[in-house]
Order: sequence, then C-alpha cells, then structure tokens
Amino acid sequence: MKCAVENGTNRRVALKILKSEKSWLLSHVKNESSILKELDHPNVIKFEFLPATLYKKKSGEEITRDIIVTELTKCDLFNVIIASAITRRKGLSEKITRAFFRQLVEAVEYCHGKGVVHRDIKPENILLDAEYNVKLANFRCATILDSKKHFTTVGTWM
Repeated sequence: MKCAVENGTNRRVALKILKSEKSWLLSHVKNESSILKELDHPNVIKFEFLPATLYKKKSGEEITRDIIVTELTKCDLFNVIIASAITRRKGLSEKITRAFFRQLVEAVEYCHGKGVVHRDIKPENILLDAEYNVKLANFRCATILDSKKHFTTVGTWM
C-alpha cells in the first residue's frame, strides 16, 4: 500500500498497485468497485478502481498496472482492540465501543437501504480514519439484494 495525494485535491489517499500475476483478484475488485460506486456515506470507505493505468515507478520507468485508490485510514478495529487489551489489560471503554458501534450500524443501515449486503463484517474490515471514525471496508463479498434467495457461504469462517 502506498500513500499519495489525489490529483487536483489535497486529499491523501492509499494506492494499491496490483501486480499482473494477481489477475485472479480482478473479478473481486471489479465487484467491489461497482458496489462502492453506488455508495456515498461518511462511514463507508471511498474506493475507486483504475484499470490499466500508467504508473511511474521510483526508478522513472513507466508501466501499466491496475490500481485501487481508497481513502487513507489509520488502522483497523481489530488492532485497536488488541492494543487496548495490551495497554489497558481490558477491552475498549464502553463510551468508545458505543461510538464505533453507532457508526457501524449507521453504515450498515445505509448499505441495506441501498440494497447492498456486506457479508463479511469483522473487526479487520472496520477501518478507522485519523479522527477514529469508522469506515466499513472490504466489499469483495458484498452483493446486491434482489428477489432471489442467497445461499452462498461467504466471509471468514473455519
């Protein structure tokens, strides 16, 4: 993951430059991109997929790569919980937990209102920005609800 400043703005973004051998990932990225293109909520990650984009390496060499552009975030909720357990010897405070949970519920309610189901909500997919606002991320398993019943097993399970 690289950090960059978005053209024409002062907004810092994260870039993921996909290696050509990661082509198996493209269908997931395209699905995620098409779903996130329809969503605009402060607690849902901003995401853009730039296929076959000219990229200039540090060496000056120009190559064509698929690039993912997302909002720059600070950390994920999983690492915040672990850090709290280590430093405080207990979980997050109730006040902080309530704030994170409220933002997460607002994001999920917004997505469901748009007909989008995430299907892989877990602490690692809940990112936090520099002000510790929740950003629901990783919509690779997401789907659009329709009249069909969905029986696909998705997400993280053992």
